[in-house]
Amino acid sequence: MSGDSLDMLIRIGGYAATPLVALTAWGIAKYVRSLHLEKDLLDTQKQKADAEGRLAEATRSFDTAREVQLARYDRLRATYDETRDTFYRLKKAYLQLRDRPPVAIPPQPPDPGLLDQIATLELERDEARRQTEQLEKQIGEITRFDGRLWLRPATRPVPAFRPRADRRSVIISVLNLKGGVGKTTITANLAATLARPDAPSLMIDLDYQRSLSMLLVGNKERILLHRGGLTVQRFLAATEHGRTELAGKVKDLSPDVPHCCVLTNSDARSGGPVADSLEETENRLMVEWFFDRNRPDPRFFLREALHDANPEPYGYVLLDCPPRLTTACVNALVASDFVLIPTIPDPVSTRAVENLLRSLRRFRDELCPELAVLGIVPNMVRLIKGEPIRSHADALAELKEGVLQVWDDAIPIMESCIKHDSAFGVSAARIDADGKVRLAISDSVVGDAFQALARELEKEIRRHASRRAATVPAKPGARARSGR
Repeated sequence: MSGDSLDMLIRIGGYAATPLVALTAWGIAKYVRSLHLEKDLLDTQKQKADAEGRLAEATRSFDTAREVQLARYDRLRATYDETRDTFYRLKKAYLQLRDRPPVAIPPQPPDPGLLDQIATLELERDEARRQTEQLEKQIGEITRFDGRLWLRPATRPVPAFRPRADRRSVIISVLNLKGGVGKTTITANLAATLARPDAPSLMIDLDYQRSLSMLLVGNKERILLHRGGLTVQRFLAATEHGRTELAGKVKDLSPDVPHCCVLTNSDARSGGPVADSLEETENRLMVEWFFDRNRPDPRFFLREALHDANPEPYGYVLLDCPPRLTTACVNALVASDFVLIPTIPDPVSTRAVENLLRSLRRFRDELCPELAVLGIVPNMVRLIKGEPIRSHADALAELKEGVLQVWDDAIPIMESCIKHDSAFGVSAARIDADGKVRLAISDSVVGDAFQALARELEKEIRRHASRRAATVPAKPGARARSGR
């Protein structure tokens, strides 16, 4: 019997029957309703139990898959080491045979056996190179599968993170895990805008694409820096990682970019072996640490230099990060006060920001608790009458809502957006023409935009400083309020 029928029965009983009949009908209606509610409760409990069962099964499946991937990683690493050793051994033998000094004897036909030996070595060398590249790709895929690799607890003492109040420089990682959003141009032009005679800016190129190095240093000079070991990969691969070791590899950019300097990176095309590239250095440091926890922790090399107790000369240190969590990128995060996120205002790029924030939250919670997000910089924005076009405005509005769902603190989307401008492409194209650096801020419109952005960022840095100061207890024994 439905609830409506029982209600009608009650009304009829109230008019046509005795009060006892009406009361009885009311009691029956309440009883039937309670049965319905009890049935709904049982159904809900069953659905909850089923969901919990599916969650537990999914968790077990993930753990099993993770163990399988780690075992596969171990096998691939062993094969990679063997293949890499074979490659370098064959390459050395090949070069020795190829460069064997000529013997002072009358000309004679080449030794067929020697030619066959060289040809065989060339084939083996090429095969070893192919296998090495394939294994590196597979190892990279497994590393990305288990993103918690970098979040493992340290097994040895690590350099302390010196609070902002105890040092001069502000350290900012310019990061987005999506490529093509303008990290490098933001890094270079913002560093030059923030630089002062008494507070110069340092830029460090941590991106394996080495775009910052190519923007700021001509090709000939990059070759000299590479051959002289004055690169970020040589710093990371060294046995000492103090401020002195870092400063000794930095290149001054004056007078082209006053009060600015850069630590470049380069590749084998600059005149050195493949092992000298940033990619090879990062992979080697990661794998050695993964298999031998007694080695120095490669995540903290930059922190050791940038948080050195000696007075630092820089007002700002901007770290141009790659679009993935490499050894160099993790170094930047654990050394930084802030992350600055450039993005293009389109749906794909803005969703990538939300994914980045989820990753940063894990890093902040488990590895670098001092890390904060300074802000999001809309880049390559198209304007009409000083306002973003409709599609860009909609994407930024959607991003503002999405950020609130994944981060527990307010993250400003900078009002001083960087508009799409040909000046950026022109500056990047001219460096190798005459070796002169011409940043886009030399254009008055672009320069004004970066000045406005710098003011916004400095205001936000002061806001964070005041909040962190408020976390210090006012009296001994007083509890600090969290600034997060």
